Amino acid sequence: MKRTLGTFLAAGAFVITGGSCSDDVGLPDARPPTDAPAPGQLMVSWTVGHQGAPITCAEIAGSSVTVEIVPVGAVFGVVDSFSCGSAVGTSRLLPPGEYDLELSLEGSGGTLNGPVRRLAVRVTTGAVVAVDPVAFDVDPHGDLAFNITTPGTGSDNCGAMPGGAGITAVRIELRDAGGTCVPTMFAIAAGATTGLPAGSYNSDCATASFSCIGSDQQVTAQDIRSGQRSMVLTGLVGANACWRRTSSFVARAAGFTTTLNAQQLIRDTVLCPVN
Repeated sequence: MKRTLGTFLAAGAFVITGGSCSDDVGLPDARPPTDAPAPGQLMVSWTVGHQGAPITCAEIAGSSVTVEIVPVGAVFGVVDSFSCGSAVGTSRLLPPGEYDLELSLEGSGGTLNGPVRRLAVRVTTGAVVAVDPVAFDVDPHGDLAFNITTPGTGSDNCGAMPGGAGITAVRIELRDAGGTCVPTMFAIAAGATTGLPAGSYNSDCATASFSCIGSDQQVTAQDIRSGQRSMVLTGLVGANACWRRTSSFVARAAGFTTTLNAQQLIRDTVLCPVN
């Protein structure tokens, strides 16, 4: 039987139309199942302290609490994050089942404590399940490190003017968030290029000073209280406070070292005019 082009087009249209109406063409049904159980949520809570004494998140520069949620037996899961200061957080919606949790306290520069595990926590249909509270323990102390420089003098903080800064002694005052000076012991490393000797300096928040510190001598202090801090540096030329700098920074906790940028002193040209 001879068929025309119109006959083929009509047949093709029939096949396409018939295929689009079929329920068994092998394509997955994109509609969600109507009998899926309702999801649930997990509520986590935490406190922060050290050796039984409470600590605020601000005191340790704590930023967030992360919660890794992994179905029991699975390799991967999801991560929820909450503000450290909120002390409580509710997870995203989760299918009912058992989950392993890892909670970590994050802060300035890294993890301050954790992970703390809560295993086989069951999410139930349509409910918010409270997880056993977590007590994060964070030592609110860390170390401090910095160098002292002056503009245009290289490592010659201590050389005679005009080629050097002419500094004869240095005072360092470390202050708390309220601006109160805190007596601090500083260690002064030996100069790698200047040959200046190592030493220790007990800043007594009064008149104590240390001989000139070269820009190649690292200054360190241990067990500095974490949180918002400031530091006042003074470079003396004889009895005159010719060089000054005040810096503000957040000291890290949990034994981490806060390494500051080079602390460049600024010359007081009124008290110590340039010749």
